[in-house]
Amino acid sequence: MEGQIGRVDRERAHAQWSALFDDVSRFASVEQVEADPGSPDMCFTANAALVEGSRAVPARFRNTERRAEEAPFARWLAADGARVTPLPDRDPFEGEGDALFQPEEPLLWAGYGVRTALEAHVGLAERFGVEVASLRLVDPRFYHLDTCFTPLPGGRVVYFPAAFDARSRREIERRVPAPRRLEVDDADAMGFACNALRVDDRLFLNTASPALQDALANWGFETRCHPVSEFLRAGGGVKCLSLQLEQAVLDRPAAVPSSAIRATDVVLRGDLLDAGLLRRALDAVTGGCGSFRVDALDLAERKDQPSVARLRVVAPDEAHLDAIAEGLTALGASPGELDGRERDRDAAS
Repeated sequence: MEGQIGRVDRERAHAQWSALFDDVSRFASVEQVEADPGSPDMCFTANAALVEGSRAVPARFRNTERRAEEAPFARWLAADGARVTPLPDRDPFEGEGDALFQPEEPLLWAGYGVRTALEAHVGLAERFGVEVASLRLVDPRFYHLDTCFTPLPGGRVVYFPAAFDARSRREIERRVPAPRRLEVDDADAMGFACNALRVDDRLFLNTASPALQDALANWGFETRCHPVSEFLRAGGGVKCLSLQLEQAVLDRPAAVPSSAIRATDVVLRGDLLDAGLLRRALDAVTGGCGSFRVDALDLAERKDQPSVARLRVVAPDEAHLDAIAEGLTALGASPGELDGRERDRDAAS
């Protein structure tokens, strides 16, 4: 997206969107949301929420530039009859961009590591009553799960393995047998071939190589390519331009499996910035497949005083959290208690 400001051809963008809208409308009922002045990214409606049945969990955007979209989308969903229930706490969640149902199964694939926070996955499992498979994104070019992963009926998935860390690739392989996994190459991935809108047995996407189209045809899917080059300048493809309002009915389990995600609070004291202590701590978290939130940061006024940071650390399971905690302890971190001044400031915020 960097360097693209002012380069979009408005007329071409409108023509591309209209062609996609007209074609999708031949096979599905399509609703439109009125744009909100000052929110140009509202065209990427996939990020607005996750919707299933009467439930809608609205987005909480990580970047300030998109937060103005939250209220208009939530109002539209409520007016459409959805029961809009935000996730608890302050963790970012970017809708269907980072959460995709496996069609006809009580399974939600959810991304984290760039935009959506891992801890948000716990709330998604509770809201929708399904198991959540957490996948960590490690390539900033693929900042949302829907840019590199497409779940399809019959327990199939199309994805770009290099967008995920090793643990997440193993998770995909554990859940989806090899004959039902279709790995795309770099060229198709960069063309956002995985950013596909499915309507029955049709896949609408920006572009796909003949080899990928043949592979999808062997699975019974028709590929309908709609170039959206002007939207790719802003980082979004065909799927980014659409939010699924109806999902296949899910046969939920009697009891939803408890989430394996674990979290803890830690406090780090010392020369956080000049000595790079804070960066090393955050690297230890992300290197251990976890995510973090900085809940308090108190920078010292003098060099002989320690700076203090309180971190919320989240990991996909207890083993990963234990490993992360061990690394943080080696850096001098301790369990998350604030002293009086830090606690007062955190309460005021």
